[in-house]
Amino acid sequence: MAKKGQAVAKPIMTDAGIKAKTGKEWDYWFAALDKAGAAKLDHKGTVAILRKRGVGPWWGQMIAVSYERARGLRAANQRRDGGFSVGVSKVMDASLAKLFATATTRRTQWFPRGAFKETSRTAEKYWRGAWKGNGRLEINFYAKPGSKAQITVQSERLSSHAAVEAERAAWKKALARLQAIL
Repeated sequence: MAKKGQAVAKPIMTDAGIKAKTGKEWDYWFAALDKAGAAKLDHKGTVAILRKRGVGPWWGQMIAVSYERARGLRAANQRRDGGFSVGVSKVMDASLAKLFATATTRRTQWFPRGAFKETSRTAEKYWRGAWKGNGRLEINFYAKPGSKAQITVQSERLSSHAAVEAERAAWKKALARLQAIL
């Protein structure tokens, strides 16, 4: 969780944006969650309050995360369990099939340093595994218009914000290497 006195994050979107999607501004949502005692609940409890107020699952998650960050309960990229995660993505000029095949068969040429142990994969959809010991890695693949494809890398169970930034930088370089191979 965020340390006491640590700067807290602004909501994920503007007041106008959240009002357009939910009918209410941030002040309303934060006051309602404060009144309901959300600061003492886990993430699921906060989302449950929002669902009872008619907020759908996706918007409930977004409001809950913004609330947790604004109240100093969670830092950017921090999960409610205290661990951190980071995602990096890139659209590449290659077909989905070529991107998936190249990424999964030429891993040693583009991955950043670290032990990866595959646990599952589905062709042209995802590739998952253990990363650097107790970390988790999920790589997803998506077809894009114009014979392009997108790869997204989600690295989870990181230990700190510094680890997030190091991991983000490593994966950006890795995706650039993958693009060069393609």
